[in-house]
Amino acid sequence: MNKSEFVAMLSRRLGVPIARINGLLERLHSAGMVTPIRSKRHPPPIDEPDAVAILLAVLADRGLEHAADNAWTLAAAHHDGERFDAFLAQLLFGPPRYVGHLIVHREGASVVVDAVHIEFGERSEAPTRFVPGGVIMAIAAELQGASQRDADALSAITRILA
Repeated sequence: MNKSEFVAMLSRRLGVPIARINGLLERLHSAGMVTPIRSKRHPPPIDEPDAVAILLAVLADRGLEHAADNAWTLAAAHHDGERFDAFLAQLLFGPPRYVGHLIVHREGASVVVDAVHIEFGERSEAPTRFVPGGVIMAIAAELQGASQRDADALSAITRILA
């Protein structure tokens, strides 16, 4: 999966317009958070740090002008010494795990993984985004090579078995 395919998949899975994600991506490029695309004819596969940074920017989106800052803030939120970006990378690229839900706050996130509730950073009264766990599991499955249909099935089976 290359960067543009990843953006299209995030748009489909999270219900965010492609143009919005591309706007966030431009800000991430300007801030040096993601590597620029060097060849439009032969784009390389998306790498783990870029995928995580883009997803963080979408999850933390509260305005294009602050896209990089918001993504950095969310990435740096921690729980028992583990940063949220490292945790998210493991969810996306590690072995399949059951994700109950992900709630993003201004300066942190709350997630239920394998029936354990984990809080990263500070919780605020007003969450900025709620993502069902099945969506995160399907994104991870597609990133690891599953088709859209297989990702949906894997997400559904994981929810049943959990």
